[in-house]
Amino acid sequence: MFRPTKAYKHGSGHSSRHSTTNVSNKFSTRVQQDGVSAALPVSFLFVVNEFVVDYEPLGQGPPMTDQWCNIVPPLQSQAYLSEVPGTVFRYLNGVISPALDYRWYREAMGVQGHIVRVDADSQITGYPAPYRSNTVFACSALLPMIVTDGDASLGYSFLRRLCPCDSHYSSHSAWCYLHFGSNNNVSMVYSGAVGEPWVAGRDASWIPALVPSAYKNTNPSAPPSRGLSGHLSILLALMGFHGGPGRASHVFHERRWNHHQWEGSSRASNYLPKAGERPRGLFVQVCADNLVPGQPDDDQLNIPMKIWMDNLERLEYHTILVNERS
Repeated sequence: MFRPTKAYKHGSGHSSRHSTTNVSNKFSTRVQQDGVSAALPVSFLFVVNEFVVDYEPLGQGPPMTDQWCNIVPPLQSQAYLSEVPGTVFRYLNGVISPALDYRWYREAMGVQGHIVRVDADSQITGYPAPYRSNTVFACSALLPMIVTDGDASLGYSFLRRLCPCDSHYSSHSAWCYLHFGSNNNVSMVYSGAVGEPWVAGRDASWIPALVPSAYKNTNPSAPPSRGLSGHLSILLALMGFHGGPGRASHVFHERRWNHHQWEGSSRASNYLPKAGERPRGLFVQVCADNLVPGQPDDDQLNIPMKIWMDNLERLEYHTILVNERS
């Protein structure tokens, strides 16, 4: 068991470092076709966890549904019974590998978890800076993917009802469809219901492998798709659904995403819920790779926030993270 060696202050369970309100002004910069310059190493840490969910918690009746009777993720934290922690990975200039000295740590369900650095005795020696986190659920063929900011297991999410009662949840994160912006015909995926519920270009080669066919751009006059990018934690979750139940990490152990190319199946995952099955939910946390190896976790020694924040924003907004297959 990992034991904290210092106090660490976490932000609220439903927040992230970026809000979707400042996304659109980033689309004005042209996406780099060749990715981030090799002269500038870009790295981050991430984990993909799978929730074990009770859709009828405490005998409170049938599962929660939307207005069209699709089963949706529970809003109560007690419905999230446990999680299957994934391997912590490091992305470095397009290559994924296990980050051997990092683990996922959560004291208990209902408490915010974090990627941590550990020593040979499994003692926590550092907390990399959180960058972004999202929860993504695959619900059904009619509700293929929905997303909310942060960790839904903490109980800070809500389902919009388009009524005055929604105002009671102003401090919570809403569940919504995937939404996409367009940056030079590259689809930029993000949460928050900002943008369009369809991808930017036609004939995207990563549909239906990563993005369900429901989000396809069916306009025959739309320009050809140039790729997929956007919020890292959502993209990684979409990839994670290609792993079997409790095995989302296998996608990254097998490097199915390599040098910004999806090398997995071109078909939809076989592990998405089928008719009559309960939704499947993944939580992804992305952290900066800002701790210097061999050095203590200290603001004076860690990589400055300005550097890693600029690098990760460049990766999300100015790099094609999933190139089109030729």
